[in-house]
Amino acid sequence: MSRSEIVRISKLMYEKDMVNALEGNVSVREGSKIYITPAGICKGSLKEEMLVVVDEEGNVLEGNYKPTSEMKLHLECYRLRKDITCVIHNHSTYATAYAIANKPIETKAYPEMMVIFDKIPVVAYGTPSTEEVHADVKNVIDKTDVFLLSRHGVVSVGSDLNDAFFKIEAVESIAKKLTIVKLLGEEAPLTEEQIGKLYEIRKNVFGKERV
Repeated sequence: MSRSEIVRISKLMYEKDMVNALEGNVSVREGSKIYITPAGICKGSLKEEMLVVVDEEGNVLEGNYKPTSEMKLHLECYRLRKDITCVIHNHSTYATAYAIANKPIETKAYPEMMVIFDKIPVVAYGTPSTEEVHADVKNVIDKTDVFLLSRHGVVSVGSDLNDAFFKIEAVESIAKKLTIVKLLGEEAPLTEEQIGKLYEIRKNVFGKERV
């Protein structure tokens, strides 16, 4: 694991307007250690030495800053998914708009979305920075790598940082397109037969069932 990769992804999120100066957090698990972004630091100004290292219980092992206030969310994701090595949480505009509206991102007219993600579910609202924020995560994280936090933002987990970032970036792009479709009117849904074929591809190519 490279600290520079966490910094790179954090700055990329800031440059792509996926977080503002006060939002977002990134972590990477390496063995029993978790490298996580600090609280109160703009992702565009993050430096390697600012990262905090904690154990799986959240105890600080290294670092001169406080870990992000959403550390409990990251720890819960790692507890529930032993196969992942990183967690990204951000407030990208269009996907977060769905979260604020408490609506999942889903469609019956966008084949790529349906094959890759099926839908992006919303977990129940919980007060940010508390145990409540991740209380419902257990109900979705075994079915999807990306989900919305009701009235809050977006979470992506992955096998590495690029994996998690590309997923969360793709979901933002999809949310933007679907928002524009709503401005144009109702989407033109595929037939049930066409939809069935897409889910066959999803299962055969990605080995994934419907969310």
